[in-house]
Amino acid sequence: MVRAQRRHAGCPGLRAIVSGSPHIFQWRAPAQARRTLNVHVSPDPFNWDITFSRSTPNGDAVALAYDSLLGFKKGPEYEFNQLELQPELAERWEVSADAKTFTFHLRRGAKFQNLSPVNGREVTSADAKFSAEYRLRTGEFKDKKLPKAEMDYILQGHDRVDTPDRYTAVFHFKEPLVPFINYAASDGNPILAREIYDQEGHFQERLVGAGPYILDVGASQKGTRWIWKKNLDYWDPGKPYLDGIRWLVINEESTANAAFQTKQLDMLIERLDYHPAQEVLKAAPQATYYKFLQPNSSHIPFSQVEARNSPLRDIRLRKAVSFAIDRDEMNKAFFGGEGEWGLPGTMHGLFTPAEVRQLYRYDVEEARRLVREAGYRNGVTVELIIHTEETRTNISTMELLQAQLKKADINLELKFYDKTDQRAKRRQGAFDLDHIPAGFSSLHDDLDSLQFGRFHSGSQQNYNKVNDPELDRLLVATRRELNPEKRRELQRAVVQQVVEKAWGVDLLHAPKWRFWHPYVKNFKPNFGSQADYAMVWLER
Repeated sequence: MVRAQRRHAGCPGLRAIVSGSPHIFQWRAPAQARRTLNVHVSPDPFNWDITFSRSTPNGDAVALAYDSLLGFKKGPEYEFNQLELQPELAERWEVSADAKTFTFHLRRGAKFQNLSPVNGREVTSADAKFSAEYRLRTGEFKDKKLPKAEMDYILQGHDRVDTPDRYTAVFHFKEPLVPFINYAASDGNPILAREIYDQEGHFQERLVGAGPYILDVGASQKGTRWIWKKNLDYWDPGKPYLDGIRWLVINEESTANAAFQTKQLDMLIERLDYHPAQEVLKAAPQATYYKFLQPNSSHIPFSQVEARNSPLRDIRLRKAVSFAIDRDEMNKAFFGGEGEWGLPGTMHGLFTPAEVRQLYRYDVEEARRLVREAGYRNGVTVELIIHTEETRTNISTMELLQAQLKKADINLELKFYDKTDQRAKRRQGAFDLDHIPAGFSSLHDDLDSLQFGRFHSGSQQNYNKVNDPELDRLLVATRRELNPEKRRELQRAVVQQVVEKAWGVDLLHAPKWRFWHPYVKNFKPNFGSQADYAMVWLER
């Protein structure tokens, strides 16, 4: 066995700029006057079971209430793109030389929260085994008829978990799974308590983890606020620094920005687009902010569901959509020209901007020709699903896309649904086109999450139901390749295959901003954590 490296280059090429307070990197012991952090969420959380939905803000809730075997270091001294592993419920770990066996040594005395029915019992290796089998619907869950779990790809090829003693969990895989060590640190791969499942048959309605915060159900009110209080029995002494976190439900971005300016909110946890960010910069010039390029770009999948028989099952129409998109116009209109063209299944930096423009080009005449060649002499009508709570930038981007496709004789109808219904249609592939904004739920922990998760035929997050044997072969090869440089080349080959077959198109790596007031300490946004504000403190 060899010791796992603590810094893992699973996400290449991220770029960030930090601005604002010159004291952002200063480390001091927390001295707080007010010990509750006020932030906002939109919409209300609607499902606590990470195997059913990781949508915002559900994923943040899981990150606050649960811990995983490992975690990623975060704080002012760590860069946005720095994925450096650290112990959580496992205090040390080893990875076999062939990346088929991962051994985790659990810390003694780490407890689940002192809530019924778990009642503060110790976390053991049996919980690690239970959590893995629940996620995969294997072992005792094989015949329970549970819906297939989202993000099950993080354990694809799993063989078994051995528990030689109370504090040792050994994960065995049938083939090498290089990215799994990063997935062991994922907020989306928490350690669960079986008592919840034994009572309810799922984890959708109750949160009892081993994480730093406890949801105060009695003090929370749907549509208004969600209250988190400090877990006094947390395994890491002295943490978290806050007594609590207050989520205020604010559905309008402009209302949230105004609340931040008047310090009713201590930070804006959502990543703001260019124009809203400029408004905040002007209205709150003393605020600290952090600017970065979104590491993945917004994605437009095309449904390949046979029963739907979308016109976009024809590769000519898929390529016509790609040719008709004027990404430079979008960049200028919505991102101040500060974004960069994106490719499906990639992270910023995997391809140079020049390489991206070799793979994509804007050509309306070619798009129109392909539409006619596909048999649509009078144009073709397709539907794009979008939910009513999307940001104004995302809705406006789709309206501009609609106008651009019209020039190529593609009539794009925007169909609005509430978020729950839109997500259901997405999971079913019940659309012609969908819009998946760039976010950290679709890309997390390792580039494999974006590539294998989105395009492998066996993945639950392959929403457009692509079934491409050559692409599957490449995706599996990226997971087995131990050499980082060879793995990178395979990841590039995946992207080239997706572009060649036009299984989806991407728009832009957008510039994003995060804002917080200077009295919020020990904070810097980090790619590796869903609730990256969990360990801040306040000095006022």
